[in-house]
Amino acid sequence: MKFVSILITSIFCWIQSSNSMAEIVVVDDLGQTVRLEKAAERIVSLAPHLTENLFAIGAGNSVIAVSAFSNFPPQAQQLPSVGDFQHVNVEKIISLQPDLVVAWVDGGDTTSIGQLQKFGIPVYWSKPNKIAGIVTEFNHLGKLTGKHQKADDVIAAFNRSLASLNQYQAREKIPVFYQVWSTPLQTLNKNTLINDVISLCGGVNVFAEALATVPQVAMEQVIAKNPEVILGSHAFDDSPAWPAAWSEWPMISAVANQRVHSVNADWLSRHTARILLGAQEVCRYLEQARISE
Repeated sequence: MKFVSILITSIFCWIQSSNSMAEIVVVDDLGQTVRLEKAAERIVSLAPHLTENLFAIGAGNSVIAVSAFSNFPPQAQQLPSVGDFQHVNVEKIISLQPDLVVAWVDGGDTTSIGQLQKFGIPVYWSKPNKIAGIVTEFNHLGKLTGKHQKADDVIAAFNRSLASLNQYQAREKIPVFYQVWSTPLQTLNKNTLINDVISLCGGVNVFAEALATVPQVAMEQVIAKNPEVILGSHAFDDSPAWPAAWSEWPMISAVANQRVHSVNADWLSRHTARILLGAQEVCRYLEQARISE
């Protein structure tokens, strides 16, 4: 009987140990612990960058629904939409019975998304405001989906491309103004991904120290900062009109020297591996400014 008792105890401990080993634990960008009993197989993505990152690590087949504007890769456009920046359809998401929802902290309808957690649906919150944060996100998504190896491969390729741009950090600093919106005129402070790209390329965001993440500024303030390069973005298939509007302000160095540039928004604003395509353009524009001086 003693032997049987020991055997039963050993089996029980082995089962407990196996269950513990199988559990997936990740701390998201809000500092919340996400626990899954096994790799997620039914995922709802509530941000375009998260959709893109899931496909990038080979977990696209597990994505069952997405948010509006999840247009890359093309396969993502075939998936049902369950909301947009302003509204998330909680009832529809619950009916899909996901085992994981991934969401963007700055994605808008955070209150509705938070309700999903009350129904026992695990939510991973994303807020990678630095280039390094994108690497961390690939790592986390790889763990949550069981795509560790593919995620590691994506990270390795990302880091190789990033290393080729590190050379610009030590070069002459170029003052940069980044335009988010024209009416009212808005920019970004240092707590943003785009600021990190500007710094990577050896630029200095002239409103980096603003208190607000997306501060509204007056044209007089921009003139006083006198940036040498002005940057903004545009849709991939769009011919932006905003750069021409700066011609009214020839007293700004960037305007006088025709250094007002627009970059594909999907490359520069999304927290994905394609950020390095946007960074390559930004670095090229800043290097042109150095050479022309």
